[in-house]
Amino acid sequence: MANTGNEKSESRLLRKYLELQNEFGIYEKIINSLDAIILILDFNKSNIIYANSRYEKVTGYPATMQADFDTNELISLYHPEDQCYLDEAVEYLLGNPEGTFTAFYRFRHAKGHYLWLFSSSQVFRLLPEEDIFEIITVSLDFTRPVKYEKSMKNFVKDRLRGLNSAEVSKISKRELEVLKLFVAGFTTRAVAAKLNISHHTVNNHRKNMLKKLGLKNLAALVNFAVESGID
Repeated sequence: MANTGNEKSESRLLRKYLELQNEFGIYEKIINSLDAIILILDFNKSNIIYANSRYEKVTGYPATMQADFDTNELISLYHPEDQCYLDEAVEYLLGNPEGTFTAFYRFRHAKGHYLWLFSSSQVFRLLPEEDIFEIITVSLDFTRPVKYEKSMKNFVKDRLRGLNSAEVSKISKRELEVLKLFVAGFTTRAVAAKLNISHHTVNNHRKNMLKKLGLKNLAALVNFAVESGID
């Protein structure tokens, strides 16, 4: 009788396993059918946990290859002017675990040209006691719309430069040096090393610029700089 009970129990477990496997397969098909790139990044282990099939279709990089990628290698694929994106996302989401961080940036395709992607990132799992910090990012490819609207973007860019000129004049010469390095993709510590100042001083310059310009974070500050022709 005991063996019969064990067999029934094992049979139920097997059926449950097959049901879960089938359910996962359905979700996997739904995820891969979406017109969006989905990545799950583990920032404590600095690696990529998951990439859906859309990632390969849009970027040209095999989704399976991402298992061997770390987040630093991923950052290297961003345009130099946009490499602050992930650092800013991490900083924001650690301080706002329930929030959403969005950004518009350029990402290098496997063939060498850049794609324009719009991404929305949220905390996937945050368990400090277990050293777990994972972010899920959903990205849409805006390359073609950007290409078609290039002339309009140039018009808007020129207009913004004119409107921002008065705001730029509020920034000191030293702050401008710091801002140019942020635009070039330098981290806070890299800026400090480049200018031979402490990272605390760099943070103070950043905070002063945010206050003067009425901006919320470094991503907004870099976007302002790019719009204003500061590079």
